[in-house]
Amino acid sequence: MPATERRPIVLPCHGVSARGVAADEVAERLAARGLAEVVDDIEAIVAAAREGREVIALDGCAGSCQARLLDAHGVETLRSLNLETAGEASEATSVDELEAATQDVKRARRPLPAEGELAAPRGNAADDYLLALDTLTSRVSDCGTLVETPTLSAHVAQVLGVARPTAGETLARLEQAGLVERSRHKELYLTPQGRTAADRARRKHRILEVFAARMLGYEVDECYERAHELAPGFTDEALERAWTALGAPERCPHGWPIDPADSLASSRGLVALTAAANGGAYAVDRLDELNPPRLRALAAVGLEPGAAIADVEVNVAAGTVSFRVGGEPRSIGLAAARAVFVRPAAV
Repeated sequence: MPATERRPIVLPCHGVSARGVAADEVAERLAARGLAEVVDDIEAIVAAAREGREVIALDGCAGSCQARLLDAHGVETLRSLNLETAGEASEATSVDELEAATQDVKRARRPLPAEGELAAPRGNAADDYLLALDTLTSRVSDCGTLVETPTLSAHVAQVLGVARPTAGETLARLEQAGLVERSRHKELYLTPQGRTAADRARRKHRILEVFAARMLGYEVDECYERAHELAPGFTDEALERAWTALGAPERCPHGWPIDPADSLASSRGLVALTAAANGGAYAVDRLDELNPPRLRALAAVGLEPGAAIADVEVNVAAGTVSFRVGGEPRSIGLAAARAVFVRPAAV
């Protein structure tokens, strides 16, 4: 077996917090020392794990996003190292710990499920479930990276406002169709086929959000639900006609790119307002779109996509984040601030 195939795979955190950056640096040093191969593509990691490759999850915060992602896909890690819980160990110590892990720890793993090719169910109800799963399993973490994490059927039921048995039946059909899989802990995540179907549903939904805002006059806190109501009336052809008539918009009213691939690519460098550096200047990039009262509260203090904010001050003890918008002082609670994703202002 070639040397590259004997080395473990490292899946690092890509957050913009200090520890997220440190995780990337540690991964790069491991690769430079020939101790590991850095891989970001989860499907490539799953395929390599099926062939016996060892995998290391390297997380930068207590969310342990990468370790949870690997667990959901049935990849048992050789080791999971969290730089936040590791304390203030030196960079060299972190690398040495990982080196020891690659040499000393061997664990049995259960067989990974074989990939299937099943047809997707049709109907707008399925799209609603795919959108809910996309929302729950793909999120921007506080440390500033778009991560895939598994979710529970109870959470899907809560987002959709349906009974758990109802959600369970539809999720079971999605699972039979090859769009959803369950982890060993019964958590749900989208398969590659499911992700493709969810991306298609997400793009449609965001175009209809723009339609609801521009053509029907709905406010930013209303257009998400209005898009759900409009969806059954739009065929694929009608949707593309609407997108063209709207001027081929690139983002929805909440700031999310219309194209899900662009949404993923542009998430690098984002950070939740709660994780912003004190005294820093930022530009609001996008907002969590699921909570209408919170969206109204954010609009009331000038937090909308494209807004420039300065003099950020995160006060965890007081439970507030203060800042300036247009020179005016403003303040919001931590829960609301977690729904605001920003990137450092261009110098």
